[in-house]
Amino acid sequence: MAVALLSAAIQFFVRPPAALSRVDAVRASTSVVFRPVYLAVDFLRQGVSSVWSHYIALVGVTRENERLRREVAALREKLQENRDALLEGRRLKDLLHFSETVERKTIGARVVGHDVSPWFQSVFIGAGVETGVEPGMAVVSPAGGIGRVHKTYNGLSEVLLISDGRFAADVIVERSRVRAIAEGMGGNFCRLKYVSPTQDIVVGDRILFSGFDGSMPKGILLGTVVSVDRPREGLFQKVRVQCAVNFQSVEEVLVVLSRPSIPFRSGRS
Repeated sequence: MAVALLSAAIQFFVRPPAALSRVDAVRASTSVVFRPVYLAVDFLRQGVSSVWSHYIALVGVTRENERLRREVAALREKLQENRDALLEGRRLKDLLHFSETVERKTIGARVVGHDVSPWFQSVFIGAGVETGVEPGMAVVSPAGGIGRVHKTYNGLSEVLLISDGRFAADVIVERSRVRAIAEGMGGNFCRLKYVSPTQDIVVGDRILFSGFDGSMPKGILLGTVVSVDRPREGLFQKVRVQCAVNFQSVEEVLVVLSRPSIPFRSGRS
């Protein structure tokens, strides 16, 4: 009896009934029919998973890039500060060396403001009466003349620029030694007055302060001649000089702590 049951079981598994064969056939047909759907769903699932993974990765990259941008901005700011400090050190070194060439007592000062008036040309420096600064004192820089002190206050002084129409000083042509009076004409220019048509002056000549009137130290550069007009009628040439100093960019100056040898007139206030 046991042998018969075992034999029947073996036959069942070796050759399954026809009903089971039909079920397997249906399953196989269904698998073939729905296989594209399964593949599409699987592809979509993998795509969504990939997009999500990339999104998470991009969020991390964005945060990292933002952090790096902040670090780069901070480093650039630090680099600019170091560069500014280096340039300032060079300017102060030049100013100190220049002060040793001026045969008078001087004091350094920073430019702290500019007159925004369209009619006047002046700057403000951070040195006033407490440092011995007085009206009429010359203000210079290594590049050339700046102007002279016009008004003084506590901790502050107004400097009339050499380009201001109220400024005038005795000057000399470096090459030909022709003397004239320099007068401000606005912008970054001066004119030379009382130059006769016979006197030797040409474009490119350097103009220096003569020091004869005591308003500026002798030999300080005023600027360079940019135009000479010799009119057929008239007693004097029309000479235009471009100032050596760019007044808009100057940051440090020297005040010569001595009064002019002739009385200083402050001009129009």
